[in-house]
Amino acid sequence: MDAFETRDAMELLIGGARYEMVELPDSMMSTTLWVGNLCEFVTDEMLSEVFQQASEQLFVPACVARKPNMESLKYGFVAFRSEEEKEMAIDLFNGHEVNGKPLKVEPIKDHEKYGRIRVPGKIIEYAVGPVKMSRNGLNTMRRATSAPSRLGGNAGGGDRYDNQREERKARLQKRKTRGRYKNQQRKNSRASRMPYA
Repeated sequence: MDAFETRDAMELLIGGARYEMVELPDSMMSTTLWVGNLCEFVTDEMLSEVFQQASEQLFVPACVARKPNMESLKYGFVAFRSEEEKEMAIDLFNGHEVNGKPLKVEPIKDHEKYGRIRVPGKIIEYAVGPVKMSRNGLNTMRRATSAPSRLGGNAGGGDRYDNQREERKARLQKRKTRGRYKNQQRKNSRASRMPYA
């Protein structure tokens, strides 16, 4: 059997793993960094080793974002235990070269238009733990509330769906005022005015 025949072997070779992108929980918002301008060959382990210098932990959870075909998106995320460690990492590693490319290190912010940023589920599972149901529903450490969008309301909550519903209604109204729909209405009205023989 060829080494590239199995997807798991390919993941091991590339140094990444398949994972789902999920919204970053509120509990991790203040202690997680976005790291950009990564070399395409940087692995999760390499990123973790670099940022471990800014932490007292033995292991710093880090994850490089990847496409479904395992190709690097050239950015990643690093989670720290405290805000002080996060700030120290920004000071130490913004502009630091890894594999010949200077890193761009920034704190995570909600996007104006799209709401809460999505990160690999692997980093959340490591920092917060696996999904567990509590008596009142989902684990509160995994709760994600989005910041208000430019349009007003909650970009990640029920208001988003209300906005989409309103947009669909508006598009339907526009469609009714033009084209085939309007012609069909005219034919129906003419047919109703014709006398029966």
